[in-house]
Amino acid sequence: MKRIVGRHAEHKKLESNILQISQEAKQAKKKYEDVIDATVGMLHHEEGNVFSYQVVNEVLHNLNDAETYHYAPVRGTKEFSEGVFDWVFGNNADMIRKHFKYSIIPTTGGSGAISNSFYNFNDFNQKVLLPNYFWSPYQNFALEANIDLKTFLMYDENFHFNLADFREKAIELANEQGRLCVLLNDPSNNPTGLCMTKSDWEEVIEILNFVNRMDIPVILIHDIAYIDYQMKEVKDSREIFEAYKNLDEDILAVVVFSGSKTFSLYGFRVGAQIGLSKSQTVVDNFTRVGDYSVRGRFSSVSQPGINVIGKIFSKPEYKESFLKELHEATKLLKDRASLFLQEAEKHDLEILPYCGGFFISVPTTNKNIFNDLVNDHVFVIPMQNIIRVAISSLNIKDIPELVKKIKKHI
Repeated sequence: MKRIVGRHAEHKKLESNILQISQEAKQAKKKYEDVIDATVGMLHHEEGNVFSYQVVNEVLHNLNDAETYHYAPVRGTKEFSEGVFDWVFGNNADMIRKHFKYSIIPTTGGSGAISNSFYNFNDFNQKVLLPNYFWSPYQNFALEANIDLKTFLMYDENFHFNLADFREKAIELANEQGRLCVLLNDPSNNPTGLCMTKSDWEEVIEILNFVNRMDIPVILIHDIAYIDYQMKEVKDSREIFEAYKNLDEDILAVVVFSGSKTFSLYGFRVGAQIGLSKSQTVVDNFTRVGDYSVRGRFSSVSQPGINVIGKIFSKPEYKESFLKELHEATKLLKDRASLFLQEAEKHDLEILPYCGGFFISVPTTNKNIFNDLVNDHVFVIPMQNIIRVAISSLNIKDIPELVKKIKKHI
């Protein structure tokens, strides 16, 4: 038979256990009333509807035809770009502007930002360094970019961020391939809920600087998708960026913003790459290849999505309404997380450290944990020696029973 698919694409077959398991959970719910579905990584109200922001709906329905139907400019709008920048860096926005050159490129969600970064800042067949617990589509993005992933141990023996293994693997990979590209999903890591400390970030940047001084290109991809869902106030959640101040001049940091998570705009596919460097040449190169990839891969992003976010960030009355609703959203999450942690302690269930985000992870030695839980009408996402529990979509009344069943089979 003639080979229709190009050689580079022979390996491609989308096998997402997350999507498949979510569908299985939905089917099971139609048969049984006691099914607990802890698979969905979207924030839901207690009654089961997706948490949508009323201010988003209001702004969306008041867009004019041009703001809705026209093509969006490749670089977005000033309201979007500067609004995203100020939101992402918060109290540190002025410091970042003072010490860094920067450029903001709208992308198709945070996924588009990571995919473009993988493609443009690695040579083919090289590897990106990231923790051993990671969101599985990163692997798809890597293979699509003709690269691969290399992992370091996320936790040390005290369940803190494993700086020693990060240092060892970073230097090893840099020496091996003459380039170091690191991806860190923080704070509120998916799948673990880990939040690195400011001190962790200072150490990470010291290591990146060490590699950079070996005359090796260094790229940091910082996926902050869940930054707004920490167990702390928005104004206090950006302190990690203070560590950026120490980055060497020619290091490129790419901060990945997700409009899906921050605004529940999952279906609009709006995100951004924020390129930062103390070198104007580095930022010019970031912009050059970023603009090209946007045009070459998806032309431009969602016009209504860009305009909704731009208007909310640029108009004080909209931003105030959004902040109030964000407080409601984080309270939903905090209430579920607090109850899960209480129940876990009551039943002596070990969990990985959690400080925010949509997911809590539970270590397990049971190789059949998924099937055991399904037989008990519980659906979670099995991963490497853990199960991922999506508290974002759980009804709070299901949590005590969920913890008991997990403990039973763990």
